[in-house]
Amino acid sequence: MDIIRAIQPYFFPIALILMGILVAWVFNGIIFLKLKRLTDKTKWAGDDVVLKISKKYITLWLVLGGISLAMATKVFPDSITEATNKIILVIFVLSIAIATANLVGSMLSSYTRRYDNQVFNLGILMMIIRGIIIGIAVLILMQTFGMAITPLLGALGVGSLAAGFALKDTLANFFAGIQMLMSKQIQVGNFVRISSGLEGTITDITLRNTTLIDRSNNTIVVPNSELAIATILNYSIPTANLRVKVDCGVAYDSDLELVEQIALSTARDVLQMVRGAVHDFEPNLRFHTFNDSSIDFTVIMRAVDFPSQHVVRSEYIKLLKKRFEENGIVIPFPIRTIYKGD
Repeated sequence: MDIIRAIQPYFFPIALILMGILVAWVFNGIIFLKLKRLTDKTKWAGDDVVLKISKKYITLWLVLGGISLAMATKVFPDSITEATNKIILVIFVLSIAIATANLVGSMLSSYTRRYDNQVFNLGILMMIIRGIIIGIAVLILMQTFGMAITPLLGALGVGSLAAGFALKDTLANFFAGIQMLMSKQIQVGNFVRISSGLEGTITDITLRNTTLIDRSNNTIVVPNSELAIATILNYSIPTANLRVKVDCGVAYDSDLELVEQIALSTARDVLQMVRGAVHDFEPNLRFHTFNDSSIDFTVIMRAVDFPSQHVVRSEYIKLLKKRFEENGIVIPFPIRTIYKGD
């Protein structure tokens, strides 16, 4: 009986702790499943992410809540109560910080899926986000426990300034990468030409650099900070279809109506025959210049993408020359006539 009397005051605190564990079990076994069914019915993926991440932390917080209520009964010695409350506070604040960091990271990953998995280097960004959030939590705990954080903030400010100067190029590439990914002005698979003269198909966009494959199958790695200030000609946006322009000239004594008829019929045939041409495009022709030895004109066709334009242009030039020769139409080369006086 003496033992029962001795432990009787602890019955209620222990019951509170067990109640916290029981509530956590009920949440995991019943409430969580019902909430999951509700989130599965929504189109927004964010609620699934929030519920998945918060599950284990809510369980921890419910158990911590039961222990905290038990400590509030004043049954345990003050030394034990005070130490336990501090431990609970540290675990609670840090768990909130970690949960927030994980939530932000998961939401960011969910958002970047819109780019068709173009982002493969979120590690640096996640480290920065996690470090900032946990750092704020540690500062809050230090302030709560009466520690002076002003000197630490000053040191952090000086350190951040020094790190900013040391990592300015890396940070410039980092934020330029974020800006490019969000603007969607260039995407993986686009064929682009940069104002520096480099051109190629984009194969990868990370938060530090962009990778291109040029027409010689060479890999070009361009820092994002350079792309951010460069003029970029994107041949794939708004559509990958590309205009193919072919310039030509005929002799002055040519029948221009016949020239136009042959050139357009040849263009139609090439668009139908050549792989990589836009088959349903109607070509057009315009005469535009009385040149020194020819009347010049331009034929416009279309190719499905940038590389295909070269095949379309080549096949058209070969077939047009053949048909001009068959019809007696001359493509003159530049000549100069010199008159010599007597």
